Amino acid sequence: MPIRIGLKTQYDRMLYHLNRLTTDLSDLQAQAASGIKFDKPSDAPVDLVSTLKYRKAIEEIDRYQKSIQEAESYLQALDKSYEALENIVIRAKELALQGANDTLNSQDRVAISEEIWNLLEEVISIANSKQNGRYIFAGNKPIGYENGPFEMEKTPLPNGDILIKISYLGGKEDLYQGYSFNQKVLVGKNGEEALQKSGIFETLVNLYRTLRNNNEADTVKETKDIDNALENLNKTLLYLTKEHADIGAKLNHMELKKNLYEDLKMSIQENLSKTQDVDLLKVASEIKSKETAYQAALAASAKVMQMSLVNFLS
Repeated sequence: MPIRIGLKTQYDRMLYHLNRLTTDLSDLQAQAASGIKFDKPSDAPVDLVSTLKYRKAIEEIDRYQKSIQEAESYLQALDKSYEALENIVIRAKELALQGANDTLNSQDRVAISEEIWNLLEEVISIANSKQNGRYIFAGNKPIGYENGPFEMEKTPLPNGDILIKISYLGGKEDLYQGYSFNQKVLVGKNGEEALQKSGIFETLVNLYRTLRNNNEADTVKETKDIDNALENLNKTLLYLTKEHADIGAKLNHMELKKNLYEDLKMSIQENLSKTQDVDLLKVASEIKSKETAYQAALAASAKVMQMSLVNFLS
């Protein structure tokens, strides 16, 4: 027995199919616009979970890369500072050798001592240098100074001489920078370890005083004092060179880590793209197919909606 289907049922079916096609078209157009397969969790639950994991991993890598960049900038500033300090010590050795020359008069030695004083001031300036607003030779206390962690003190003595001392006011501990999970790098030793123990301040002050005083009454003592200064400058240079090499090793390590994170990030981004990105050519083809189906459904619906019992009465 044939089943009679009323016009209301046909209308409902037509509306259902039209609504479904409209929804499908809307979803496809949203994918084409965003380039992402899903707009809500129900669209692709498994892919969404994977996508969130990949995005979180990329965010963590971005944080690590930023930390590495900060550590690199700090270490690069130290690298340049140690290079400058080494050049100063080399120049001080040249001046000390000149000062040991017996043919020099008092004016010549005073002139050399003035250059030594300029070198000392330059060393203090380097010791108080900053990177991104932080003093690089202040250890774990890189901020909070009026003039810097190193200060020159001049104390008059009863005999008319002046006692010159360079004091360190910075942190007693070293400064570390985290760059990965449970990993950190020492980016700044405290100033005592980084500079004061090298003897650079004391040696330059003593050399300055020796040349300035021009001890003509006891040339043997003067020569001995200059020889001691040269020996101490050699020790200072060796100390600074060792510290400089340590900075270079850390920079190489940071460069290695940076490259590893870059490769890892690229791999994760490729996986993320496979998981969330749509095939635009495929989506464009599906949109065209859905639009054709929608137009056909509209045409069929228009014919059905014109039908009524009056059409069959003659």
